[in-house]
Amino acid sequence: MRSSTNGAVPVLMYHSVGRELPDWAWSNLTTPAEVFEDHLRSLSRAGYRGATLREWHAHVRGEHPLPARTVVLTFDDGYLDNWVYAAPLLERYGYAGTVLVTPEFVQPDDAVRPTLREVWGGRLMDADLPVQGFMSWEELRRLLAAGLLDVQCHAMTHTWYPVSEQVVDFHHPGDGHYWLDWNAEPASKPRYLDHLGESRVPYGVPVYKHEKSLACRRYFPDPREAEHLAALVAREGGPALFAQAGWREHLRAELTRFRSSRQSGGRPETDDEYRRRLWREIVESKRVIASTLATEVEFLVWPGGGYNEEAMEFAREHYAAVTVSSGDRWRYRNRPGENPGKIVRRGVPSFQLRGRTVFAPGAYLVDFLDEFRGRPWSRRRRQVRKLVYAVTGRAGFRPA
Repeated sequence: MRSSTNGAVPVLMYHSVGRELPDWAWSNLTTPAEVFEDHLRSLSRAGYRGATLREWHAHVRGEHPLPARTVVLTFDDGYLDNWVYAAPLLERYGYAGTVLVTPEFVQPDDAVRPTLREVWGGRLMDADLPVQGFMSWEELRRLLAAGLLDVQCHAMTHTWYPVSEQVVDFHHPGDGHYWLDWNAEPASKPRYLDHLGESRVPYGVPVYKHEKSLACRRYFPDPREAEHLAALVAREGGPALFAQAGWREHLRAELTRFRSSRQSGGRPETDDEYRRRLWREIVESKRVIASTLATEVEFLVWPGGGYNEEAMEFAREHYAAVTVSSGDRWRYRNRPGENPGKIVRRGVPSFQLRGRTVFAPGAYLVDFLDEFRGRPWSRRRRQVRKLVYAVTGRAGFRPA
């Protein structure tokens, strides 16, 4: 098959695929299974074939040119529903992709859960399929063996860390600061979606100004502040305190009073601690995935897209290619002759309709990819579709 005129290959970013979790603060990351199937159906009808990041890399290096209409499907985080929903649909439509996993989130046993194939075979109802959690190492092995999803690296922790003593919130029922629990008990991370609405971290502890783990130098706050405020909340009614007006102002005033009576015990991360952390995040994560799955790990996708210059330089020493941020990606189209060490990805297009995130249907996605490749008139078609979807969405109809 002939290669495209300019050789541009779009790399799409999905996360969860399946059924939305209504209590999950990040449920907008879930592409509904029927929408994902519409994407694959539309891509197939438009003549797009799927490729892995390995195939993309060979293409950019000029070793094995890909066909004109090629798309790389990537799935961040390794959610269980990638096994349950995405993989069977990929197989049905003849596509393969790449899943980016974080070892601390992989379920550490050999669980093999039922999939959409059980629904197609009449053995289960869709509502009976498990969707909360992350894939196990055994499920990842089976996807690799079947050639459906290659497995690459998403660093070790995929978390956030405090970067200063500045307080931006206080831990309270219903907040989205899941990373507080992740950092307190890393072993609980693979099952945190089973316990939404629960927290092992006491309510009332300060939420300090924070950044993505690989985009920052970490700050270790004074632990006495968390202990003091957690004890205060426990004395004043526990979770019930947060139903009272002005609770944030109350906790902030108490923190100010507490700080005024003593010297802070907080401190920044040392250079040695930072270097060890970079090694674990970037190198040890790669080793764990490669050794556990007996596969070659060549590509790193930054968790949340967050990195700093030091982390990027270090990662380039250990990976064939890494993703780049939105500020850098507009200069690249994943073409032969460009820097093969830089992966440019695009999020799956979506709209805000009636206060909800709605993922674009397959016809729009095809125009979106054609525009990325520079195909004539694709931008105009996409803009017209977007206008139509906006009008129908305001009228209460879901784009189709």
